[in-house]
Amino acid sequence: MPTNRAPRTPSTASPRRLQCLRGIALVAMGWMAALTAPVALAQSAQQPIRILVGFPPGGGLDASARILAEGLSTALDQPVIVENRPGAGGLIAAQALKAAAPDGKTLLLTNDHTVAILPHTLKNPGFSPPRDFTAVALVTDKGFIALATHASTQITQVKDVAEWARKHPGQVNMGVPAPGSIPEFAVGLLAKSLHVETTPVPYRGGAPLLADLVGGQIPFGITSSVELAPYAKSKKVRLLAVSGTSRLAEFPDVPTFGEAGIAGLESSNLVGIYAPAGTAPSLIGRYSEAVRATLASDKTRARLEGQGVPINYGGPDALAQSVQRISDSWGAVIRQSGYQPQ
Repeated sequence: MPTNRAPRTPSTASPRRLQCLRGIALVAMGWMAALTAPVALAQSAQQPIRILVGFPPGGGLDASARILAEGLSTALDQPVIVENRPGAGGLIAAQALKAAAPDGKTLLLTNDHTVAILPHTLKNPGFSPPRDFTAVALVTDKGFIALATHASTQITQVKDVAEWARKHPGQVNMGVPAPGSIPEFAVGLLAKSLHVETTPVPYRGGAPLLADLVGGQIPFGITSSVELAPYAKSKKVRLLAVSGTSRLAEFPDVPTFGEAGIAGLESSNLVGIYAPAGTAPSLIGRYSEAVRATLASDKTRARLEGQGVPINYGGPDALAQSVQRISDSWGAVIRQSGYQPQ
């Protein structure tokens, strides 16, 4: 039978149908939110971890930090970047670590100068390692410093420095990577043993020191053997002695200071990683294990040892104990030298 009702077109929807469609859309949005929430959390967790370095790019500590950062990025499955905060022998970087939130996003790679020597040489360093830092991992406690000379001096052994000093009075200038550093006090020990007047010349890190030493602007320098090694291999500088109780494997003809008659430089230097005080123990454990795994990698070990860094991993307790040992031994040397905290 014919009907007078107009046919319903596809573009026309009842209020009830519209309500159903809205409900389906809301359910779908809820599912999408649930699915994307873990992704958002994962992205938040992948914020880069910063490794602060208190010395300029191009130096030995900076090179070690970049090798470690690459390995840690893999071990932690998280971006790890190096951020240089040079100045005052690592003081600026140490203060930045103290000010950082203890959320695991900021670490400090440092040598013993910053954490064991600065507290003895500065009246108010602005930080106390035992109170403001948490030890994460020891990278090495077998680092070396070395005395080097520019080729123009024609000096081949430590005892020759005394004769050179007599021929060049007032010119025994020895570059050191930072004021009030172990190399500066080593200059004092050298002067006392050789009975010569020496002048330590502080720089803002090993890289600028080496630029002047290689360029002949300064006749002598004492700094990390890691930084000196490539220039010694290319004959741009000559190594005269190294610290520690054994010679460097890559420079077997270079004697230790002890063998050269200079006492007091038998101990080695360390490099370690710290986090701000208050960092969760679970994060400290995770990072320490990541450092251990990174240093166990053949690739990382080869690269660091190629830089002259002998690997000797230790956990948080090992790092804290090594720093305390160095602080105690060099603290006595600093006091006996008459050095006045700045």
